[in-house]
Amino acid sequence: MSRLGIEFDEESQKKLSVPLGQREIYPSVGKYIAEILREQGVSIAFGVPGGHIWHFVDAISRIGIKTITFAHEQNAVYAGEAYSQVTQKPGVCYGTVGPGAGNAFSAVQQAWLSNSPIIYLAGGIEVEHDGLYNTIQESYAHRFFEHVTKWSPRVIYPWQVKQFLTRGFKIAQAAPKAPVAFELGIDLLFSKNDEMRQHYWGGFFKHHSDYLENWRGEDTRKPLTCAADPDAVTKAARIIIEAKHPFMIIGDMPVWDQAGPELEEFVNLTKMPFSSRRLGRGIISEKHFNSHRGLPPFKKEIDLVITAGLKVGFFDGYGADYPSVIQISNCQEQVWTYMDTKEVLMGNIKTVFKQLNDYIKAGNMTVQLDAEREAWLQKCHDSNAQAAIKRRDKAYKYGPEHPRYKNNDFMHFGYMAQIIREVNEELYDSKVRVMIDGYTMSDFVMPYLQFTRPASCITANDQAGVGHGVGQAIGAALGDMEKGELVPILALMGDSGMMNAGWDVEVAVRHKLPIVFLVTNNGGWMPGMKYVWYGPNWDMLGDQDVYGNDWQGHMQMGEERPIGIQFEKFAESIGAYGMVCNREENFCNDLKRAFAIAEKGQPVIMNCIMDQHLVNKAIMGPAYCLMYAHLPYEELPPRGKAARQRFLSNWFPALKNEPQIPFPDSWEPLGESEFGPYIPKEKIFK
Repeated sequence: MSRLGIEFDEESQKKLSVPLGQREIYPSVGKYIAEILREQGVSIAFGVPGGHIWHFVDAISRIGIKTITFAHEQNAVYAGEAYSQVTQKPGVCYGTVGPGAGNAFSAVQQAWLSNSPIIYLAGGIEVEHDGLYNTIQESYAHRFFEHVTKWSPRVIYPWQVKQFLTRGFKIAQAAPKAPVAFELGIDLLFSKNDEMRQHYWGGFFKHHSDYLENWRGEDTRKPLTCAADPDAVTKAARIIIEAKHPFMIIGDMPVWDQAGPELEEFVNLTKMPFSSRRLGRGIISEKHFNSHRGLPPFKKEIDLVITAGLKVGFFDGYGADYPSVIQISNCQEQVWTYMDTKEVLMGNIKTVFKQLNDYIKAGNMTVQLDAEREAWLQKCHDSNAQAAIKRRDKAYKYGPEHPRYKNNDFMHFGYMAQIIREVNEELYDSKVRVMIDGYTMSDFVMPYLQFTRPASCITANDQAGVGHGVGQAIGAALGDMEKGELVPILALMGDSGMMNAGWDVEVAVRHKLPIVFLVTNNGGWMPGMKYVWYGPNWDMLGDQDVYGNDWQGHMQMGEERPIGIQFEKFAESIGAYGMVCNREENFCNDLKRAFAIAEKGQPVIMNCIMDQHLVNKAIMGPAYCLMYAHLPYEELPPRGKAARQRFLSNWFPALKNEPQIPFPDSWEPLGESEFGPYIPKEKIFK
């Protein structure tokens, strides 16, 4: 055990010639905060220190909790989010008043959308200057965090601290899990609690009168749980057994409820094919016979969908294609009223599936599963196996023998995705945790990745932002380190995400974390979309922004940046290992070498030069067609015209009179005719 600060060591205090409190604040509010964190089992805290919060940051360290110091508060919270997802413990983060709390906001919002239990400790100003905006770093974290947390109180009095933080841990971990933030101002931190309490409310109340240490005994650190209605379990079990072609979709929530063993027993008992999403991927190994990557191509044959802790939203089409549904959720907030629901089982997901399994076994209900159910499961299994082969073959088509990639120093996202899958399987049995932080890469790689343990697919969730992967990789690596799991972490970064957050790779270097930051460098914010909607030189923008044009005496680049940014040199400048990867025939060995280096404690940045022509297929989908519906059709490149014809012809009837253009494949590089009237100004654009 590490040495405790003397304020936490009663035996050492007895040896002092001058008692604590005569030459320093004792007991301090920082001490109270640190004691609650220790009581809640906190071992690591992530943040950026500052003047308004040194009272409690120092106390956190002096009680033996490891502080991980970042350059930017946003990355600290992203780290706390991933650490929480990997360990199923709350992630504790901190930042000072004003810019500190403001910098953290975006990441706290992401944790809100990913249902991750963050405890955020923010600094605050002195109350007497409220609203004057004449003091340093004036801000009100309790106000702006209230939109993205379950609870965000401003703590005023020292005797509130212990009971407020205890409540905060309880609230953050109750379903649906979510962040809780505390504004801890300097009035509070500078207080002498003993003197204040004597003169408050006539001195009637003792210190911490609303706080009880370890209030649930050995279960104090555990989240509160509940079970489903037994009658609902009975009804749901019968519907599940009687279904001919059921299919289960597993979301994030079973990971938080640690429901993996119960889910696996359920799919085995009921011969249930399943798919999983985001954080839930790998809670049952995706090598399992019943696993299917996504819905099968014959999804219209499904007669019952079981949603297990699934957020059925935008990325699921709001369940519009689902037939009858049984919803299993740990909270009413994620029971969806826009689906044809035959039953709802609400309770801790681990507990609910244990209830289902026990009821099915007690009634010997599995004997009712007939040959049709067996055939359905086999059909789904065969479909999944065939799909994996098709994906592999499609990726190999764009491999090193493809003329474009044989003759150019850049790579295809799809080929890279297949190689990542193969290397992860060969070296680590698909146990690598992967951060998804690149918009183009996310579309190509998600179907290819295979996971065998929960919390392996870590994303921005519905936030759909960039820059989170650096902090998340650090948090996930520290979580694995704490658990004694030493498999390297792979952060799939876009170049924009790395530009956003890359300096905090230094944190990974400082702590010798086994992380590979693979940067898919295609030169900016989704440059592939220019070929669909703007032209290869951003030709549809104003002349002052078109690539190659002059503005104020220097050349413009549209909405991209030079693809020649040397991320490998940046890596070397901070002590990471830098690599340039631009040849497909070398990529497999490059990735293996990167993992080998990372295993030895040196993070790696792989600067992977990618084909700009390739886009996330959503760029040509209905949502983006609406986003670009303002652009004049006459000026659109051919791919943009094809997309608008396909998705907006009913909205713009005149499109039906236009010459019909074949809808393009987002995997296929552009042919010369697909540039339309625009002539690429750079070789890499061609």
